[in-house]
Amino acid sequence: MFSRIAFFTLLAGAAAAQDYPRLHDVSGVASDDTLNLREAPSAKAPVVGELAHDARAIEVMRVENGWGLVNIEERAGWASIRYLAPRADGDLPNAQALTCFGTEPFWSLHIRPGQTAQYRSPEVMDGETYGVGPLQRLWSPTLKYTLRGEGGEGSLDAMIMPAYCDDGMSDREYGFDVTLFLSREDRVYSGCCTLDE
Repeated sequence: MFSRIAFFTLLAGAAAAQDYPRLHDVSGVASDDTLNLREAPSAKAPVVGELAHDARAIEVMRVENGWGLVNIEERAGWASIRYLAPRADGDLPNAQALTCFGTEPFWSLHIRPGQTAQYRSPEVMDGETYGVGPLQRLWSPTLKYTLRGEGGEGSLDAMIMPAYCDDGMSDREYGFDVTLFLSREDRVYSGCCTLDE
């Protein structure tokens, strides 16, 4: 009996952990005010940035004690989750758009699931566009999504999963890890992704 309770408790914790990252809109802040971002999840922590009263599509990486971790400029800060309303289209399975990127080598991929993905790198400055299908969930113990696409230069395959990710160049925190394969280059890239609108 105890092992069954422990198993379901573990499942509930895993489900809660998968709620983030997620897009939110600032809500309940007066039009002449801003939402402060703090260095730590506390009202006493120093202010490190701010969000406009009507800011939209703010990606919250995780929540601790009523505070959500968000990225601003080259760093992360904590905002009171009370003023951040979750969006219906704000999680990975329902994402309108994602931006994925990597360093060494530098590359980026702007994805509109079910529509297009545009790949850029120093060698492909103008970008290559691929027609892509929707994000498809892989049935595995860990939450993973795949994306497939075709373009004039070949095919694209990406696997995206919720996981801590670091670009190695800033103090920002990202919540999605990506592995990207481009048939044209016969090369595998790794990097991070963010949710967009």
